[in-house]
Amino acid sequence: MVDCLLAHAFVDDDGAFGNPVLVVIEPDGGGLPQERRQALADRLGIPAVAFVRSAPARRTEIAIHGSYGLPIRFGGHPVLGTLEALHHRGHTVEELVPEAGPVACRRDEQGICWLTAPATWSKPWRHLRMGSAAEIEALTGLPDGEDFTQVWAWTDEAAGEVRARLWAPRIGKGEDEACGSASMLLTLRHGRPLRVLHGRGSVIRTAPAGDGLVELGGRCVVRPADEGVTTEVERVYAVAARG
Repeated sequence: MVDCLLAHAFVDDDGAFGNPVLVVIEPDGGGLPQERRQALADRLGIPAVAFVRSAPARRTEIAIHGSYGLPIRFGGHPVLGTLEALHHRGHTVEELVPEAGPVACRRDEQGICWLTAPATWSKPWRHLRMGSAAEIEALTGLPDGEDFTQVWAWTDEAAGEVRARLWAPRIGKGEDEACGSASMLLTLRHGRPLRVLHGRGSVIRTAPAGDGLVELGGRCVVRPADEGVTTEVERVYAVAARG
């Protein structure tokens, strides 16, 4: 049987905010082809759907699809959310393998999920520094002329504290509540650990790991998926099983 869980990555210390990913653990031998996975992700409208393609183990293969018509080679919040969902099901995972390649993963003693990957696997996000966090708070969209951009400002430069928001209108993506991959690129640019307050209140942690690698971390929680989401996922896999 197909199993699906809704995980939120980069929640704050109270478990609020965060970016959702639906984690679909496919039945053995019952996976969907890529075009059906994408069609399902489009219908569900969740920012990301991570399909667990192999039986959960220390090294687990996944396929990530966005809700805007495109597969995702690598994404911070889908990978971390998948790690937490599999932990919730009792699985210890050390490596998740999306399309981009193997990603080292761990869950520390505080319950924070971490991954280590090349920052260049991220989409080519732009970064626009603004004068203050207040300017960022006041935005209702990107400044004129910007697209695919993470706006950011220091709130405490000495401590590596950042305020950030992100939009990508050209791919039909509105504001991203918590973009780990853009924050990885920002970390590579500054060469230092960052704590990013993102979107409405999500918290992203990063640290350089050498040779272009960045460690990305965040608290994650698993919540029940809507009944309608679960029903649609089960329907799609039932149709596929019938051929």
